[in-house]
Amino acid sequence: MATIDQFKAQLIGGGPRANRFKVFIPRAGNKIEFLCKAANIPAGTLGEVVVPFRGHNLKLAGERTFEDWQITVINDVEFSVRSGLEAWQEEIQAMDSGEGSTSTDYLISRAFVEQLNKDDSVLARYEFFNMFPKNIGAIELSYDTVDALEEFTVDFTFSHWERVQ
Repeated sequence: MATIDQFKAQLIGGGPRANRFKVFIPRAGNKIEFLCKAANIPAGTLGEVVVPFRGHNLKLAGERTFEDWQITVINDVEFSVRSGLEAWQEEIQAMDSGEGSTSTDYLISRAFVEQLNKDDSVLARYEFFNMFPKNIGAIELSYDTVDALEEFTVDFTFSHWERVQ
């Protein structure tokens, strides 16, 4: 039976902290590193192919899929991150004319989320490829909200991610 000391020995450095992270998205403006309040390390999902054989099912690995990646952003008085994201979406398809980009230049191939250690060293880095903002969430306004900063979510879609560190 394992002891508490054996368990403690497995938690080198006390374990990573969920509030120690950094996000970099070039088209979101230079303040995204500071204003991104929440993110996640992306999930990895493999589909399955079921092959029936004489009353039994053999399950084989299928295609890898990637769910959208969501972040939460604190809004600043300049709307810096939101403005960058809105301009990015406008480049993809203009609101007033419906015209849009005739190339895939709007897809960014270098965005990442990093898990940081207590000394700010990088424990893990996940890079996203061919990414764009699918949904820029609403900013809720209310007379009832008095002690909170505005924030909004952003859903990004992308082709794939890679763990590079």
